[in-house]
Amino acid sequence: MTNKPTYDELVAMVQQLKAAHEQLSVIMESLPIIPYTRRADGDLAITFMGKSVETITGYAAELFMDDPAFWLDHVHPDDRTRVMAEMQMLINEGILSREYRLQVADGSYKWMSSFSRMIKDSDGRNDYIVGVVQDVSDEKKMKQEADMHMQQVIQADKLASLGEVVAGVAHEINNPNSFITYNIPLLEESWEIFVPIINAYAENHPDSRHANLTLQELTGEMGEIIHAIKTGSDRINKIVANLKDFARLDESAPSSLVDFNKVINDVLTIVGAQARKSVARIELELEENLPQFHGHYQKLEQVMANLIMNAAQAIPEKEKGKISIRTRVNIRLHSIIVEVEDNGRGMAPSETEHIFEPFFTTRRSSGGTGLGLSVSYGLVQEHKGRICVLSRPGLGTKFTVILPIDRRQSQFDLQSTILCVDEEPQTLVLLNSFFARVERLPALSLTSTDEVISFLQDHPEVDMVLCDKLTHEVVGWPMLGNIKRKFPLLTVFCLADLAEKEHHCARRDILPDYFLARPLQLEKLAKIIKKIGRLRI
Repeated sequence: MTNKPTYDELVAMVQQLKAAHEQLSVIMESLPIIPYTRRADGDLAITFMGKSVETITGYAAELFMDDPAFWLDHVHPDDRTRVMAEMQMLINEGILSREYRLQVADGSYKWMSSFSRMIKDSDGRNDYIVGVVQDVSDEKKMKQEADMHMQQVIQADKLASLGEVVAGVAHEINNPNSFITYNIPLLEESWEIFVPIINAYAENHPDSRHANLTLQELTGEMGEIIHAIKTGSDRINKIVANLKDFARLDESAPSSLVDFNKVINDVLTIVGAQARKSVARIELELEENLPQFHGHYQKLEQVMANLIMNAAQAIPEKEKGKISIRTRVNIRLHSIIVEVEDNGRGMAPSETEHIFEPFFTTRRSSGGTGLGLSVSYGLVQEHKGRICVLSRPGLGTKFTVILPIDRRQSQFDLQSTILCVDEEPQTLVLLNSFFARVERLPALSLTSTDEVISFLQDHPEVDMVLCDKLTHEVVGWPMLGNIKRKFPLLTVFCLADLAEKEHHCARRDILPDYFLARPLQLEKLAKIIKKIGRLRI
């Protein structure tokens, strides 16, 4: 017969259980996870939610337990249907891992990773669901940034791998073309000998015809054919030279101190006349006393020649065409910034996505080879620099070259960035929860629009600006006007309700690119950004 525990023993057991429960609660609340249980039938109500949910989401655990719909109502609208379908899978299969977005107390969304398991009673019936939820927003953002870096690595590796193939192709093309090139002068000299003989024969035999052509006509045609062969051979030689440049990133080649302003002026001496056939104006804004740096002068000339001619060929109407070439020092990046901007036809996101890939061209029908920009990309990489492109269809394109003054100290971590000029931190929190890189300029700290312009010049990776109060005396209309004049390709968003939008549109010539309703809807912003594209680095 088993002895019943005494009263004192029962008290001791209760105290032990209480101490164990407190220890377990402390452990669970200190971990960056949210434990929970919920019913496996009916409304799937949450029956327990760990208090760590308040630290992670800002909501008290009781809110989730008191209202069966509270959790689902805060799941991102785009994820709800999938989440409910996965709940049914959990009930059917007994175990499930998933990710979804959950709106937290500050209005932003966090990525949650959930692991759930069905617990059954002794009769084998579904009893309840137990699981843990973890905030993986930082991991998601790190993965997004890593993916961007990986794309740059893939691009560089693609160029290096393709370079080996291209070198062999260039050699195979060059061999037969060399035979043509070397024999064209002999053909020209021989033809010059035959022309007077043929002309004399034609005078004595005026009715002589070959393939319905008189001898005089045949003589003229043959001269044009020889000239066309020579032109075609020269073009092949230029393509082969570009292929060789693309295949060869010769870092051991001798370098010297480079004055980039001189590079630009020398290039314009060579290609300026050709570019001016397509554009009405070429404007130069070259910073005086630009620091010199060690580099390969001829290779940098080739980069600039490619960018200038690419800009000229993007101009549909000469009378309105303009190319702006600018240089400046960027202390923040310890680099020289070079910009080549045109007001041509611009490119769609699908084009800028591939613009630096070898043999990709938007001018295939007019003779484009798709090598100029890929060669330029490789040459800039050789100088440990970056080349970026920002384009808007119908507005134009801007290429930005960032070259370190000292290649030994070059460390670039550039990603397309949204500048948020806004007084409300909630907007910044919301943007940060969705986009990889967001910068902020607090409106109250700005005393002039020059500070905004200076920030944009120091941060060439910024491709979009979002502002809140257009009525603000600094970051309102004055800022918008200055940005649009100085950076016409930057996309500017403004938060405004319908009445404000109609009021602003009726009174102003310069308007934001897009008005967004308050509160900011990330889904709408994301759709617009997908449509217009981001800065390509």
